[in-house]
Amino acid sequence: MMESYHTEESIDCCIDYIKDRRAVGLPVSRHEGRLSGRGTIGKKRFVDSDNKQLEKAHSSVLQQLTLVEPYIQQHLNEIESESNGRSQDWIIKEHKHRFSSWFRDHEHQFQGDSTNEVTLTRLASGPSSNVTSWQAYEINGYTFYTIEKDNKSATYQNSGVRIEAIDTSGQTVTYYGFIEEIWELDYGANIQIPVFRCQWVKHPQGVAVDNYGLTLVDLANVDYKDDPWVLADRVVQVFYISDPANAKKHIAISGKQRILGVDGVEDLVNLMA
Repeated sequence: MMESYHTEESIDCCIDYIKDRRAVGLPVSRHEGRLSGRGTIGKKRFVDSDNKQLEKAHSSVLQQLTLVEPYIQQHLNEIESESNGRSQDWIIKEHKHRFSSWFRDHEHQFQGDSTNEVTLTRLASGPSSNVTSWQAYEINGYTFYTIEKDNKSATYQNSGVRIEAIDTSGQTVTYYGFIEEIWELDYGANIQIPVFRCQWVKHPQGVAVDNYGLTLVDLANVDYKDDPWVLADRVVQVFYISDPANAKKHIAISGKQRILGVDGVEDLVNLMA
């Protein structure tokens, strides 16, 4: 699923996670951080000892940032030139497997003091093995929970997500799932990037639209286990309601984005422009 993400975000995605940019002498709103991202409940610090999930999460960060796109294309071109007529699937698989180390080896291209160059250098070096995890995270006007925290409450449901992507044929595809883990990756230089590890419903087998225009999701029909990570600011919140006509299906309802009056946002139209 990684190769199909629709990456329209800019360097602001990283800059938003640079901490401690507060105005001196002004009180901090209790809503501050809901757009740029902040953990709220269940903070833990740990070391990813085998580095496997950390490497997968880091790889997803690189694949989904617009800032890295020129280097992704450069690497794909190199892989294709040595493919000897192999399939596009083979090229994508090799690209996923090799890009992180290739990008690190090209770190010398990013030397400089500009924001872009510093960010690229830190991304190429990879994240610290010291990871911060959360049970709840606020970003883009949504409050997200892990499925574990959701299951502890009979009242709240905040772990459902969806993401729009472009597949290899250029068609827009919407994936549905739920959050299993919330991590903040620390790249140094005050750059922390939140990512969600999600369980994704298989498309199109697990998703359908009924005669009333409702989206029905089979949460038991999951896939993409090797590609679970997504940038936290890329997803939209959804709620899953049991389908009264089919106990195996859930109706996906869009969550409410609470952003007006948060972090200085006064006009939703201007924000989305």
